[in-house]
Amino acid sequence: MKRITILFSFLLVSSNFFSQQLGTLSHDGVIRNFMFYTPSTWDGESSLPLLIVLHGLTQTGSGVMDITQFNSIAEKEHFIVAYPSGINNAWNAQMNVSVSSANDLGFLENLVDWFELTMHTNPLKKYLCGFSNGAFMSYMLACESTHCFAGIASVSGTMSDTVFSNCSQPNQLTSILHIHGTADAVVPYAGSATTGISVDALLSKWVVFLSCEQQVNISEIPNNNLLDFSTCQRFIYSCGEYSLEHIKISGGGHQWPGINTWNGGVGTINMDFYSPLVIWEFFKSKSCLQDVGIELIENRKKFLIPNPSVGELRSPYYQELQSVYIYSIDGTLIQFIQEFQQDIISNDLSKGSYFICLRNKTQQQFWEKIIVN
Repeated sequence: MKRITILFSFLLVSSNFFSQQLGTLSHDGVIRNFMFYTPSTWDGESSLPLLIVLHGLTQTGSGVMDITQFNSIAEKEHFIVAYPSGINNAWNAQMNVSVSSANDLGFLENLVDWFELTMHTNPLKKYLCGFSNGAFMSYMLACESTHCFAGIASVSGTMSDTVFSNCSQPNQLTSILHIHGTADAVVPYAGSATTGISVDALLSKWVVFLSCEQQVNISEIPNNNLLDFSTCQRFIYSCGEYSLEHIKISGGGHQWPGINTWNGGVGTINMDFYSPLVIWEFFKSKSCLQDVGIELIENRKKFLIPNPSVGELRSPYYQELQSVYIYSIDGTLIQFIQEFQQDIISNDLSKGSYFICLRNKTQQQFWEKIIVN
């Protein structure tokens, strides 16, 4: 058995591991581009959360990176952030008015796999946010992806009629933050024939999915800027293990709130809060741990024995495995293991409970919960 820390030479910048880089990934025979940033505090070994930010129609990954400045938040909060680009500056989110035919759901799932395999980002703590067309794409992934995203955030986007109708039950539940202006002329708050459903219809669907209570806690966000001609309310639903929140911007346009830039969107920009920071604050405590139990019940093939263990774990299927992540009960990565020469997966686990993420050579991902006595 060999433990490997995966690093690439292009990540080395002035003896630190932080950098802003352009990455490429081949999907469906097309080379796809993405920008990404790793913080200077990253040691190249720890398993960091992953945030994927999706641009709006006509925009690019590098463009939304410059607009939002998530890099500075990633540097301070210690996570990796990626900004992929859609083909022809668009995402195929099955929009009412078609703008792309690319398999972007598959591409974005492969992008997540790339980060987990090459930079061993934390599979329990991956997040999506998007603006406009990118927000529509985020909701499509929330409904249809087999990956568990611990949270998504939508800015100025909803769900197309097709995605809304097909979304009878998401493959994986997720926490949601929805930010939208009532004066959005591009993606109207009340919905339209060209863009899709209303914000109210969207929230009603996710209230059912997340088993939220009907009573909502509504609070006013301080009106710190009187010159932006808009005000904000925050709606917080009680949903048990998951979170559903909505920031309603009365008078707000098709924009990233808190970002005063000419190329961010269209219409009034609310300046009462900085939306990228609010989005990360919403995400950072969320994880997919609550979904592991479901996968454990459905996963009949047990990769690890014995369970309970006295500290040594073996796998009769070790030749099928590509990588193994061992997490503490709070989601902290304990071990990352790759290239298995024998059936012993680990022999030095202390007493406690662990979540084990196993990925086989066909990129399938399985979870098992292990108890060490």
